[in-house]
Amino acid sequence: MRILITTCGVGIGHASRDLALAKLLKTKGHEVEFASYGSGLHYLQKNDCNPYELPSMNFQGNEGAIDVNESLKQSKDVPFTFIKSMYKDAKIIRKTKPDLIITDCDYSAPITAKFLNIPCYIITSDLTFGFADGSDAPTVKYFEKSVRKMIIEISKGCQQILIPDIPGSVTIPEELKYKSEFIGPLLHKNITEIESKEELRQKYNIALNDKIVVVTIGGSDFGKPLVSNICDIANQINVDKIYIFTGLEIDPSSFKLDNNQTKVIIKQFTYNLMEWMMLSDVTVALAGHTTSMELLTIQKPNILIALENHVEQQRNVQRMKEYNLTKTTSINDKNDLLDKINHLLENKDKIKLNQEAYDYFIQFNGRENALKLIEKVNINN
Repeated sequence: MRILITTCGVGIGHASRDLALAKLLKTKGHEVEFASYGSGLHYLQKNDCNPYELPSMNFQGNEGAIDVNESLKQSKDVPFTFIKSMYKDAKIIRKTKPDLIITDCDYSAPITAKFLNIPCYIITSDLTFGFADGSDAPTVKYFEKSVRKMIIEISKGCQQILIPDIPGSVTIPEELKYKSEFIGPLLHKNITEIESKEELRQKYNIALNDKIVVVTIGGSDFGKPLVSNICDIANQINVDKIYIFTGLEIDPSSFKLDNNQTKVIIKQFTYNLMEWMMLSDVTVALAGHTTSMELLTIQKPNILIALENHVEQQRNVQRMKEYNLTKTTSINDKNDLLDKINHLLENKDKIKLNQEAYDYFIQFNGRENALKLIEKVNINN
């Protein structure tokens, strides 16, 4: 079966989970093509996927926050960008001739797919779009309501909605429940496949007794203040090494570090971020959904930070706290960030995992469950 995956390009979480699924699909004999924009496009290019480029659609942000009002001002261009995306979708579809289109939070492709009579699946961890918590302005509330209604109507036209999480984790609008499936997280490696902390430290030539903190901002420049703050407090963090991954959109040399220091190591990219989180003692990250699923899977003590006005990330943090592995703070509160990191490092061996909740979570294999649903298309069409 020929499959086209169109991927939201805000951050790399969408592209990462889609690539994990694509790798499995290819082992089963399916052909997979990608289309994306922004960070997602660059991530897929880095992984030699040769993706097609789509028009960019991004939120506006500043200093670790989604700027709701500025995003609303820029939304006047959304209808034009949406039409451009549909036109580009159609060109790509006619060239690749897919039997199935899978779209990860990219809502122009399902409309084009419907026009061209091609089955379409949606991958999403958020069916109740919102950022109006960041503003009481009636225009913002109206915009949020309109987008939510649009997402529901577009989703109705798809054959299946795949939710890369466990039942009860995401609110599903009543009119979409009949076609929604909780498949579990889409990860590059499940818990039985990833090497141990000790094996990974040997692999990356890191001393077993060193205390290590890993910081990742998920490929988004929204997280740049977090990296700057970590650099500022690095000397006070009680570890041997701090490894920071900025993502492809940020130049590591843009951060000021003493030329003689060796404690902080800033890298732009790794093909195996989950391995670096696994070998760490504590991971500090923005609260993207894919990152949250990875940290939970490997049971890693973590500090998850939600961008201001990012409702989905705020929900991710609250949900992760239920497993007793997660602390949180504001992206711009350096003192609290420092206290939280050092406290977690000192007390990580005292953490008591919510074992019952974790055992339920870990039984869901997102890749395998998605594969079963996807291959039904080949049987039924």
